[in-house]
Amino acid sequence: MAESETPIMCTLPPNDLVRRLAEFEALFAEDLTRVERRPLLLRLTFAAADTGREAVIRDLFAAEERCCAFLSFAHERTAAGLVVEVTAPPEAGSTLDELHALATGRVR
Repeated sequence: MAESETPIMCTLPPNDLVRRLAEFEALFAEDLTRVERRPLLLRLTFAAADTGREAVIRDLFAAEERCCAFLSFAHERTAAGLVVEVTAPPEAGSTLDELHALATGRVR
């Protein structure tokens, strides 16, 4: 394989992919406060004022990690809110570009 041993592919069926994108759009519209893009890294900051909302955010990214195993996700609670860092191998940079485009249309 190329640089990554994990195949660069999403395992969601098409109908589930449409639903997942809608879930991200709703999450970004409701909670996203900041987006930072670097090569092979996307940092998303969410308001997530309560633990219930934080659990929703963490659960969605955990589901994404199961279907897109080539991506890595890290979560950190900061004074600004819940920060989620998404990293990708070099051959999957376009996936971060797509997620970045989805997120930047939704920052409050």
